[in-house]
Formats: sequence, C-alpha cells, structure tokens
Amino acid sequence: MDMFSVLNYQGSKKNILEFIHQNTNKFLKDDSTILDIFSGTSSVGYSYKSKYRVYANDCELYAYIIAKALLSSYYIDFGNIQDEFLAHYNENLKNQRKVYLELANEEAKCLLLNNADGLIELYKLIPTVWTKKVLIETPHCCYELFTTYYSTSYFGLTQSMQIDSIRYAIDRYSNDPIYYAMLTSLYFAMKECVFSKDGHMAQPLNKEKNKTRLLSQRKKTIIDIFITKLKEFSSGSFVNSPCKNKAFNCNFSELLNLKDIQDNVSLIYADPPYTDMQYSRYYHLLNTVTRYDYPSLTVKGGTYTKGLYTDNRYQSKLSTKKDCLMTFSKLIDFSKAYKKDLVVSFAYPIDIERQKTDRYVMGIDDLISKCSSAFGFNKTEVVTQKYVHSNNRNSTQKKVNEYLILCSGK
Repeated sequence: MDMFSVLNYQGSKKNILEFIHQNTNKFLKDDSTILDIFSGTSSVGYSYKSKYRVYANDCELYAYIIAKALLSSYYIDFGNIQDEFLAHYNENLKNQRKVYLELANEEAKCLLLNNADGLIELYKLIPTVWTKKVLIETPHCCYELFTTYYSTSYFGLTQSMQIDSIRYAIDRYSNDPIYYAMLTSLYFAMKECVFSKDGHMAQPLNKEKNKTRLLSQRKKTIIDIFITKLKEFSSGSFVNSPCKNKAFNCNFSELLNLKDIQDNVSLIYADPPYTDMQYSRYYHLLNTVTRYDYPSLTVKGGTYTKGLYTDNRYQSKLSTKKDCLMTFSKLIDFSKAYKKDLVVSFAYPIDIERQKTDRYVMGIDDLISKCSSAFGFNKTEVVTQKYVHSNNRNSTQKKVNEYLILCSGK
C-alpha cells in the first residue's frame, strides 16, 4: 500500500488503508475520480494516486499544502538544487539580529554539555513577543517570525532561526511546483523537533518537568531533517501519476457547489472529525509558518494561552455537537442527489459503557441512520474493523471500531 508520512495526525487512516481499499474497490472503475473531502495529511488520497485521479479538500491551509505536494508528480532530482537552496537559507541565517546569534552560541554550549538547567535559564534572556518586558517592535530585514514567537517554547533558538531561514528560502520558489513539497518537508521537520506531546502542537511541554526530552529535542537539526525529507519527493518510492489530480482549500459545503465536483467525481471518501477537538489548535504552527504574517497573539482571561496561539484560528462546525450532524447531512444529501458513491469513515469506542463518548460530536447510530435514510437500507452497508487509537492527550490507548458506511449512489 502506497504511503508517505508527514505528521502524527489525529485520526489518521494510514494504518487501515488496506481495510479501506478492500471495501471501496467495488465502487471504482479505471476512469474513476475519488474525492477525499476531509483530506488531513492525504494518506488516503495518496494511496489511490497510482491508479485513479484524486481530488483532495480540507479547510485547513496546511492540509491543502500537503495535498498539493502529495498529489503532484516530480520528475527532477531535488539534490540538483540543494546548493542553490542552501545559499538562500544561509543568506537569511547570517542576517539574524546580533542578540539572537550570540544567544544561539550559548544555547549550543548548553546542549553540548547536556546542561538543561542552563538552557532553561538562557531561554529567560531571549526576547520574544510573549515577554511583556521585551516586545519585538523594531522592523528587521530578515525572516524571524519563529525566532521572535516560539524560540523558547516549541523550538530552540537555533531551530527557530533555521525554520525562519528555510521559510525564506522556500519563498524563492513560490512559483515552482516544488514549493508545496518544500513546505510539506518543513512541516515534517517541525513535527520531528517540536517540544510537545506526541508531535502535535497544541501546547509546549513544561521544560522543568521534561528536561531529558528538552535536551533530546533541541539537539535535532531542522535543516538536515528538511533536506532528507525533501529528497523523498524525488525518490523512486514516491508515487508519480499522469492523472490531473487537484487540491482544494475550502469549506466542504462550498466545494459541493463547484461544477467540477458535481460532474467529475464518482466516489466521495469522507473522514469527518469525531470529537470536539479543533484541528486548528493542534496544528496551528503549520498554518503560522505557511502564512508567515506575524499574527496577533491570543489573550484569554488577561493572559496568553498555554498553546501560545495566535488570533483567528479556524473553528469547524463539524467539531461542534450542536451543528455536526446537520452540517454533515449536506454531504449525504448531495451525494444522493448527484448519484455519487459515498464512503464515510468513523471511529467509535467499542465499549461505550466504560469508554467516554462525551467529546464525540456524533453518535455512530445516528450517522448510520442518516445515511440509510438518504440512500435506502438496501444501498447502505456497514463494515467494521477493530483498531487501537492512541490518545494524544494522555498517551493511553483507546479501543475503537473503525466503521465504514458504504453508500451506493448508483
């Protein structure tokens, strides 16, 4: 099964791709176009890329970037532009403010000596936008968003300067198809190095309570991981395709108004949010590094949020109990009206007596009932597979049934 790893993603289906393929093959023909309407990291869409045309959509910007990267094809060796890219990277790196360059040298000394306490004390000296006594207000010529926002929390100072300098170099290729592969490779490097739980980015870990992890994460080199990942896009294992795949970045209800979707899509694969967790919270740093617009800071109760969030994060109605089922019904009704085959993927606890379901936005029985009512009981099939989810909040395992609701629109 074709796979390309980018993030430790909430609810990712990369480990049950075979289960999905086995049950959707009956809907597919050689000329089928598959729409992955809540694409996330595009693991499902990418798995179909070798045989079918794939459309992917997600309201989150970072997910759109990943879809653009994974559904494209690359016929060049990224190693050929490595020297050019690194020249741009070093141009920004050497132009960082003097105070940051000097403090980065001290950070390197602490890491060499495994001095976590010294590192923690050093971070108190680094000026960021979150420290009220030292706000970054003086304009500077280089890219420094992560250096000034996150260099003492999610990432180290050197790592943040590397992120900023990679981002500067990436913008030199903004009109090139490899732009999306570069951003996706940067997401991967950030995921590998971030000082937070399980690779998500909801909030940084407490430095005092996680000194060993602090040292191990800070010693990782963003630029090296980025370059290695980028080269995977031109490796023999990366799937290229002659099909004209597409990626969209919009609310799914808006997507359904497009004539391209109405006329050309034959199968819709829908993996909606299960819980009230907002994805924009867990992966907000990816949107920040993509937009690179020095956003305003979120203040709650007179203090900055624990996750050091910026303002105007997207809030999906699909992650709210009040609106979810009614909102999702638009997709069910559309699929029936336009004679699209619809496959809904949904995970739900096996033992609802012992496992909490209070954060789930839809009950599985309600969802199955909606699909059956729209398509008819004779054209709706439900298959399940037992699976174990890891909970990013507490690292405990949760036994669930992975449901596929198979709705025939023909």
